[in-house]
Amino acid sequence: MRGRWIGVKDVIDTAGIPTERGSALFRGRVPSRSATLVARIEAAGGVVAGKTVTAELASATPGPTTNPWNPSRTPGGSSMGSAAAVAAGMLPLATGTQTAGSIIRPAAYCGVVGYKPSAGLIPRDGVMTLSETLDQLGGFATSVAAVAELCSVMAGADLTPSPPATAPRFAIYRSPQWPEVEPAAREHFEETVARLRAAGATIDEPTPPPSFDAAFPIQRRIMVVDAARSLGAEVARAPDLVSEAFRRTVANGLATSDGDYGDALAERERLIEAVADWARPYDGILSPPTLGEAPGLETTGDPRFCARWTLVGSPAVTVPTGRGPNGLPLGLQISAAPGADRALLDAAVWVEAAV
Repeated sequence: MRGRWIGVKDVIDTAGIPTERGSALFRGRVPSRSATLVARIEAAGGVVAGKTVTAELASATPGPTTNPWNPSRTPGGSSMGSAAAVAAGMLPLATGTQTAGSIIRPAAYCGVVGYKPSAGLIPRDGVMTLSETLDQLGGFATSVAAVAELCSVMAGADLTPSPPATAPRFAIYRSPQWPEVEPAAREHFEETVARLRAAGATIDEPTPPPSFDAAFPIQRRIMVVDAARSLGAEVARAPDLVSEAFRRTVANGLATSDGDYGDALAERERLIEAVADWARPYDGILSPPTLGEAPGLETTGDPRFCARWTLVGSPAVTVPTGRGPNGLPLGLQISAAPGADRALLDAAVWVEAAV
């Protein structure tokens, strides 16, 4: 880590450097203290090169960053600047946050490795809160080993991967969104699975836990309520400085009853246990990270393939696996049972070599 330059997403506090959270609400905000994860990076000899663009308030409205592969396409979001900076070769490492799909999706669109450790592994103090329940931290690099090193420093834990002695055992999870995946991306996913089998992996397709298919609305309900509680007062003081989309997020959160919110939290707890039991026999769960290649600049992309794993706090990695018909990157998402980070990273190193 010593001497390596790192980009820090602009929702993560850096002492003496503006942290404006991608919003005019916080224009001119300069923290006096760095987030713990930034302090750990600097203590390990890393150099904060600067702040990377975030979508507005780490949500859905795009910032100005474009995709290095094609400037008419989105780099994804909300950690758009971090993914693009690593993909463009501007920086070797960058940090990100994820509440739905904000690390895994931009990594896939930009053709880099993105890793979101299990919930709670990296401390969140000094990081803007979008969802107290769901916000998680991670990073970007050009290899699994490099992103694991960055996240080890941020977590204060050794996540160094080792290639497994035997080929991993994987499961496939397609989700109800599978029919919406672009045909070329579906074909590429099947080809990637075939390559992993040919390299020796055992790959099953077990029935997912009950209600996991329907988990995205649960994630969304929790997120909008938490966003209203975390940022609603700031939005209310200057609504003209906030996009209509984020005002709508806050309004939806305020309109959600305490009972519905409580039911969503209870369902999340049930799903955490169910997914842990279902995923535990496997080194990783394979799924597409996105619907296909990066779409246009009007969006940051669809988060549904990522959001279920964020809901239950599972670790997840995107590994680049090729390109689509427009020459844009495609990737493979590998997830695991909550807390199974080392096994996941070991499997991801194996996949990286196999593809």
